[in-house]
Amino acid sequence: MKRYVIKLVALGACLTLFMSQIACSGIGKAKKSSTITPGSSISLGRVVKKVDDIVEEDTAKPTLTGVLTFIDTAKDMTHMLDISSGTEYEVPYTGATDIKDAYEKVVADVSLEPGQIYDVYVGKNGKANAIYGNSDSWERSDVSDITIDESSRKITIGATNLYYDENAVVLSDGARINIAQIVKQDNLTLRGIGEKLYSIDVNNGHGYVQFTGLDAFVGGYVTIGKQLFAVTEGMLVTSPVGVYTVEIQLEDVSASKTVTINKDETSSVDFSEYAPKADMYGTVNFSITPSNAILSIDNVEVDYSEPISLKYGRHYLTLVCNHYEQYSETFVVNSSYKTKVIDMISNGSTGTTKETTTTKDNTNGYTVSVEAPTGAALYVDSVYVGVIPCSFQKTYGNKTITLKQEGYKTVSYTISVLNTTGNLKYSFPEMVKTELNSGTESESSKVESLK
Repeated sequence: MKRYVIKLVALGACLTLFMSQIACSGIGKAKKSSTITPGSSISLGRVVKKVDDIVEEDTAKPTLTGVLTFIDTAKDMTHMLDISSGTEYEVPYTGATDIKDAYEKVVADVSLEPGQIYDVYVGKNGKANAIYGNSDSWERSDVSDITIDESSRKITIGATNLYYDENAVVLSDGARINIAQIVKQDNLTLRGIGEKLYSIDVNNGHGYVQFTGLDAFVGGYVTIGKQLFAVTEGMLVTSPVGVYTVEIQLEDVSASKTVTINKDETSSVDFSEYAPKADMYGTVNFSITPSNAILSIDNVEVDYSEPISLKYGRHYLTLVCNHYEQYSETFVVNSSYKTKVIDMISNGSTGTTKETTTTKDNTNGYTVSVEAPTGAALYVDSVYVGVIPCSFQKTYGNKTITLKQEGYKTVSYTISVLNTTGNLKYSFPEMVKTELNSGTESESSKVESLK
């Protein structure tokens, strides 16, 4: 059986207006809420059964074909999740157990790899006579930037769709995690048989970058490696582990710093030294189409027929004109002179309208509420929303939910918001204390939805 390896490169996220759509509680229409049940969620409080229960007389066929979830070479013990039943079994082995990889090469027990799919032959003594790598299984490594559709248990990689089993094993550093804890920045290895995906191994996970001192750059953009983000106050960016150059820019002001990102850890980057000096003024020449548009800066109507002197820092402008869509923007004055060009968009009221085939947005006016864990700071796609419980405007697609709280490990989840009407409510697992506060860590529980 051939094994296919696909290398995918994470694509940079596009700048969006999402930051202007987010707010804490009390937004959206007073309409009924609906419950979402993440189809990909699995319970990590598993019951592991003895393999003796399924030993049959016919030893010519595998007792089970399963995903290796755990191995203790000191005690000659494995755990295998049977892909046909979803049951996890405790499978002991001995020094006489015949162990081979999928290419029929004899290997030692230390070469058995969690996440791999094996055919297991168990004798009447309840111990494995043979453990063979399944020859029909496939593997795709170096995978990132995936899209997860929980409702159909579908993973999209570029133009390829894969469907994962409801009991799919997801591993990170050898520990079981919920599939919802995978984010697009993670580097993965996928394994399955036929059209079904049975295991996901997080090769390289993600960490976080906390930005401070952004006054000179709000409204601009920041790049971390191949990722691109809009700059918002208090932003917390999820990023692959590694060493990166962080480049930040707003118009003609730019800066860069180097940051090291470790798995599940938060690195801070401060740009406060680039804050605009107080009481300095710059001249802005506005070139606006159409020329009869009405311009307001900081809610005051102004005449822009001549260049305007404005104080260094952020300003809010709006443009209105008949037959054109209203325009608004926050911009920063940080140089002695600049020309700002704005072309308003016609609303088509004076001409023929062009037919479009865009998908109708059924989420408009609805909200997604997060009710737990109480007290944690909520970030949606790196943008700060507020302290839980709070809400943000509902838009369809995958969202990276990041939770941060002092004394607890920062954690991210991926949720799939369908293009449907109705408000949604989420409750995420309790935060796990950092090692300074607790010597032990419990496994994350299932992401559940509330009515």
